[in-house]
Amino acid sequence: MTNITGAFQEWTDDIEKARANLGIQGMSVAVVHKGRIIYAQGFGKRNDTDPFTPETVANIASMTKAFTAAAVGELIAENKAKWDAPVSEYLPEFKLKDPRLTAEINFIDLLAHRTGYAGQDFEWYQRSKDWIELIKLLRYVDPVIPLRSRFIYTNTMYCVAGEAAGRIAGTSYEQVVYDKLFQPIGMQSTGMLMDELVSRPNHALPYTGKSFEALQCGETRQVPLKHYPIPTPPSGDIYSNVIDLAKWANVMLHGGQLNGVQVLHKETVERVTTAWIVQKALPPRDPDSSLSAYGMGWFIEQYKGRHTILHVGAIPYYIADRVLNLPKTKDWLFDVAVQETRDLYRLFGADNNPEILDSRFPPRLQQKPPTRLLEEFAGEYTHPYAQKILIRVKPGTSEEDGAPALACKLGAFDRTLEHYHYNSFRLQLLDDLIDDTFAYPLLLTFVVGHDGLVSECRVLMSGKEQVFTKVLPDTI
Repeated sequence: MTNITGAFQEWTDDIEKARANLGIQGMSVAVVHKGRIIYAQGFGKRNDTDPFTPETVANIASMTKAFTAAAVGELIAENKAKWDAPVSEYLPEFKLKDPRLTAEINFIDLLAHRTGYAGQDFEWYQRSKDWIELIKLLRYVDPVIPLRSRFIYTNTMYCVAGEAAGRIAGTSYEQVVYDKLFQPIGMQSTGMLMDELVSRPNHALPYTGKSFEALQCGETRQVPLKHYPIPTPPSGDIYSNVIDLAKWANVMLHGGQLNGVQVLHKETVERVTTAWIVQKALPPRDPDSSLSAYGMGWFIEQYKGRHTILHVGAIPYYIADRVLNLPKTKDWLFDVAVQETRDLYRLFGADNNPEILDSRFPPRLQQKPPTRLLEEFAGEYTHPYAQKILIRVKPGTSEEDGAPALACKLGAFDRTLEHYHYNSFRLQLLDDLIDDTFAYPLLLTFVVGHDGLVSECRVLMSGKEQVFTKVLPDTI
């Protein structure tokens, strides 16, 4: 490993200051330049006592998608499948409401987020069913835009691609990734199963804070490692360390070669790093660039005249400016990273203020009480492919008025609803993966049918509405 001297020491000092400023418990950074690792350093701690080193393993979240795309590419390079063939050819269970889409959607569509379908994170939340059973339920889902018309980031379709890859290879998705990627690249510290991760002695534990301000003050707490509550491993379950990821980066930078050996097919690397759709989810980082695109598992853009493939984060730009001696246009560590983290907590923090939550929904009408007794809303509500919702009346526990309230149970999640206006109630769906730190606000509106009885619960989340039908008592 390269000694940290001169410029490297400056990097180390800057990144350590940024880590502390952002309230990150521990992290590591590796830099590959001209085929070799020129820098690898750990920062902070991986738990309460032990240092976070370049060898420390941790979940890499959505960077998993690039591995899934490459695994599919390897199978195709071996002539076991085709990029432009319908995925339903390889996975017959993948059937959509519109048979034309079933016959047309291919691997590029799935992996480039251009199917026209939004993610099913809410519908799949806390589901215990096998992937294939959840995939079968997609036949009840409607697309939100036409096929290949716009980029919509989704975890769900990566699950479809992963399952299809396993089917093509006659094994599991996990085994395909191991056989086609981890083993030939020599990624010995990389894997997928949570049990494997926690069995490795040098693994990192997650930490969180109630707010960004709490993080900056060092007010963090350790939370247990848990399985992700949305069962889509091909979109985010891989764990690794920066030593292995540096090997992976080297392979991607050199057309599938590592130390002169062709470990992946060149056409796989070319395909996954080709721009397949323009995306506006993230604006270009370079002020001189007006284009940001997506390949398969990779965001693609120009940065100061350089072709760039990446996922997200500010540190790579800080490093790129220094390694390539590019003009400094932004303070990536102490301005951009701070603002992006603050915005994340502002949007999704469980303790975010009511004004921010209300901005997600139609304007709130003040002093508009429910038009029905709370007992009339209670019951079981079902949906063709989402988990059932159980609504009950909860005895009053408020110190102010002691009034009863509605409570919602969704899988293992159980929380009191807050009245919004009329027959609408607000709910924060807390992500127990990170100990109730991040929340996804939902608005539940109860609808009365022609018979005068409550018949539906309409759930609004991230601009998408799902309709749940109330089950009559004699049919439960």
